[in-house]
Amino acid sequence: MNNAKYDIVLYGATGFTGRQAADYMDRHAPDGLRWAIAGRNPTTLGAVAQGLSRHAGIIVADSSEPSTVDAMVASTRVLLTTAGPYSLCGEPLVAVCARAGVDYVDITGEVPFIRRMIDRYHEVALASRARIIPACGFDSIPSDIGTLLLVHALYESGQACVEAKAFFDGKGGFTGGTLATALHNAGKEDVALIKDPFLLNPHDRRPADGANDRDLDRAIEDKDLGAWAGPFFMAPVNTRIVRRSAALADEYGTPYGDGFRYWEAMGPTNPIVAAGLAFGMAWLEVLGRSRRARDLAARLGPAPGHGPSEKVMDGGFMHVRLFGRGTDGKKVECDFASTGDPGNRVTVKMVCESAMALILDRDRLPGAPTRGGVLTPATGLGLVLVERLRSAGMRIETRPSTS
Repeated sequence: MNNAKYDIVLYGATGFTGRQAADYMDRHAPDGLRWAIAGRNPTTLGAVAQGLSRHAGIIVADSSEPSTVDAMVASTRVLLTTAGPYSLCGEPLVAVCARAGVDYVDITGEVPFIRRMIDRYHEVALASRARIIPACGFDSIPSDIGTLLLVHALYESGQACVEAKAFFDGKGGFTGGTLATALHNAGKEDVALIKDPFLLNPHDRRPADGANDRDLDRAIEDKDLGAWAGPFFMAPVNTRIVRRSAALADEYGTPYGDGFRYWEAMGPTNPIVAAGLAFGMAWLEVLGRSRRARDLAARLGPAPGHGPSEKVMDGGFMHVRLFGRGTDGKKVECDFASTGDPGNRVTVKMVCESAMALILDRDRLPGAPTRGGVLTPATGLGLVLVERLRSAGMRIETRPSTS
């Protein structure tokens, strides 16, 4: 690691999520951890800094101005960015971090962007030992780390994991930045890429037949869940991350299991709601292709920099139930739960704890000290992150399945 002025720099600190992340770091970063906030507007950055109880450095940087990105990355050991859309402003940060050997975390759910970062910078980061870890929020830590826990539980009982599945329940709101990102990407040709269930896998580690790995598009009744479930709108993101984790684990000699399969859904619910989810997902895809529908959504939704109220965010919750099946039929399950709005409170906690794990627990991370590349939460942070999230108040429990 470099001898930088800061341990962590938070880029995008003036946005809705960035301000929450600054507040989390202010309240939870241990004494002695050196961190700074960064963004384009020095006046707004100063206002954010004044709202903090402890001193944080201020860095003026703009992802469209290479010299400022170079200086920002040179000043830190870890770059945490909440500034999206990542397809617009993420690549310059990844590129400089990968070359400089600086670790990187973000909260993107833009899988075509992640694919491009893999193609362009995985080998660069591998050589510099930079851990480039996208999707460190609600997308996709519960799916990815929850599946890792199932794999470990089965491994400890002498079995490999052949199937894992997750069911999501929760309540919360969404930000103007999230809406802007979704609308920006909905009109792009990249939408077709998302249909590939193995989009993020290394090119030489793709199953010959991925027919059984298509995203759920109908209502189902699941015996393990004991209820109905329907399509989950973040499955096209989370499943690709989990499958990349499984493929990388195979490269590292810690395979999940031959023919490993992962899928996820929204539930538990009833058959009417599950059918409604399937209908709604189909129409969202159709409307997303319409410029007029996207313009209307932009006018009616929150503007960038705005989001749900404190009451909505504090009153939200997330509960993910994961089930795993081993080679000899043994079943395990995992509860991954937290209070707070998943897209804001929970995401902020996850990405900040991910960044701090890279600094405070680096020697215990999977593959330490030599691992680098465009990784996933499971392959870059692993069970160390579970410890941190539990200490931060999340309920993460693994047990034999009763189903």
